[in-house]
Amino acid sequence: MQPGTLKRLKIGRIISQILFFALFLYIYIRSLDPFAILENPFLRFDPLIFLTNPEANLPVLAVLAALLILAIVLGRVFCGWICPLGSLIEALDFILSPLRKRNPVALQRYPKRKLLVRYPVSLLLLGAVLVTVFTPVPVLQFLHPNVWIIRIVSLTTVGLVFFALMVVLSLFARRLWCTYLCPLGALYGLLARIPMFRLRISACNSCGRCDRCPTEAANFQDREIMAHQCLVCFDYEAACPTRGFRFTLPRADSQTIARRTSSAIASAVSPSASRGRQPGRSLRPTDPASRSRRSFLKQGVQLVVGLAVGGVLTGIFRRRITELLRPPGVVDEALFVENCLRCLQCVRSCPNQIIKITSGEYGFASLYTPHLEFRPYGCDYFCQVCQQVCPNRAIPLQTLAEKQSTPIGEARIDETTCVVYKEKFNCLVCEEVCPVPEKAIRYDVTEELGDDGEPLREPKMIPERCIGCGICEAKCPAEPVAIRVFAT
Repeated sequence: MQPGTLKRLKIGRIISQILFFALFLYIYIRSLDPFAILENPFLRFDPLIFLTNPEANLPVLAVLAALLILAIVLGRVFCGWICPLGSLIEALDFILSPLRKRNPVALQRYPKRKLLVRYPVSLLLLGAVLVTVFTPVPVLQFLHPNVWIIRIVSLTTVGLVFFALMVVLSLFARRLWCTYLCPLGALYGLLARIPMFRLRISACNSCGRCDRCPTEAANFQDREIMAHQCLVCFDYEAACPTRGFRFTLPRADSQTIARRTSSAIASAVSPSASRGRQPGRSLRPTDPASRSRRSFLKQGVQLVVGLAVGGVLTGIFRRRITELLRPPGVVDEALFVENCLRCLQCVRSCPNQIIKITSGEYGFASLYTPHLEFRPYGCDYFCQVCQQVCPNRAIPLQTLAEKQSTPIGEARIDETTCVVYKEKFNCLVCEEVCPVPEKAIRYDVTEELGDDGEPLREPKMIPERCIGCGICEAKCPAEPVAIRVFAT
C-alpha cells in the first residue's frame, strides 16, 4: 500500500475514535437527564453482554451480526476504531509518551514477551467470562471495557482506581490492556483468525521499524502479522521503506513473500535498511500454514483452561441470599444479579438519588449491584428512569401501570417507635403520602383519646396494596423511623 493511503487510513481511524468517544460521552450525559434518556449502544449492542440476557430483538441481533461479520472480514476493527476505552487508553499513551521514553524500566521488545503476545492472558479471561456469563459470578462485569469506561466517567472510586492503573500501564508500554487483558478484544481476536482480508507483510528488509506496533502484532522476523492482536490502526505502516504491507486475502504460496523479501533486501542501499537485522538469522520465512495451526491449537488450549477456571469460580462464589431492596420491576433476585452489568447507569440517573451501590458485605455475587435506600426520598410513583437506562434489562422495562403495581418490598410499622402508639399523638403523614390510589395504609379509630383530645387513630398496613415505594419511610417524622420497607 502507498504511504499516502496508509496515512489517510490512520487519520480516518483517529477521526472515527474521536466521533465514537464523543457519541459515548453524549449518550452518557443524556442518561443523567430523566427527561431525555438514551440507551447506551456500547453496552446494548455487545456480543458478550448479549449472552447474559439474550433476546429476540431484531435491531439488536442485526447490529451484533454486523459487528461479528466486521471482525471476521477485517479483524479487530472495533478495538482500533470504535471502543471508547481503547480510545482513552490511546490518548493516555500519546500524552505520556515522553515519560514512557524516559522510563528506564519501560517494557522492551524481547523474544519471551513475543510469546505472551502470541498467547495473551486475555484468552484465559475470555474462557472464564464465557462460563460465568450464565451465572451470578460477576467476572464479565469487572472485565468488560465498556463497563469500566462508564465507571471512569461516573467518577466512582473504583473507576478512578482503574483509570490510575491505565495511566501507570501507559508509562511502561502502549495498549497493555488491549494487548494482554481485554476479553472482548480476545473474542474479536479469535474471529480475526479466520483467514479473510488481513494486513500482511509482503516484503521486508528487516529494518525493525514495525516494532512500533502498539500491540506488537507485527513480527517482522517471521514476516507475520498476528491477526488476533492487530487493531488495524495503520500507526506505523507508512514508515515502511519497502512498502511491504498489503491488506489482502491469504496467500498460500509463501515463496511469493520470500521472493519479495529477497528483492527488498537486495535493493536496500541505506544503512537503515539493515537496522534491526539479527546476525545469523535466516531470512527465509517459516511455513505460515503449520505455524498458524500450532498457534491455533495452543490458543485453543488457553481458552479451554479459561473455561475450566470459570467453572471453578462458579463453584466458589455462590450467590448469598440477601435482603436488599432492588430497583422497581425486579422480581427475580438471582436473575437480576446474573444480568446486572454493574454499569452504574441507574445509580447516576435516578432523580431522587435513592439507588446505591452494594458493598462487599453481601457477598461477591452482589458486589456493586444497585439497591434502594429510601432516605430522604422514596421511589417516585411516576418515575421509570432506572428501567429505561438499564442496558441489559436487568431492571425490566415495564409499562407505567405495571411498574405501579409491582411490589418492590413491603412496608411494616414498628409500633414501638410510631408516635401514635408511643406518644399518643395523631400523625397522618404515612397515609397522606402513600401514592397508591386505594391507599396501602388505613387508620383504626380507637376509643382512646390522643394529646389533641381527638380519638386516637392507629395506622395499619394493608400488605396486598403496598408496593414498597418507600415514600412513607422517607417522610416518617419519627426518629428512628417507625415505618420501614423490607424485601419480600
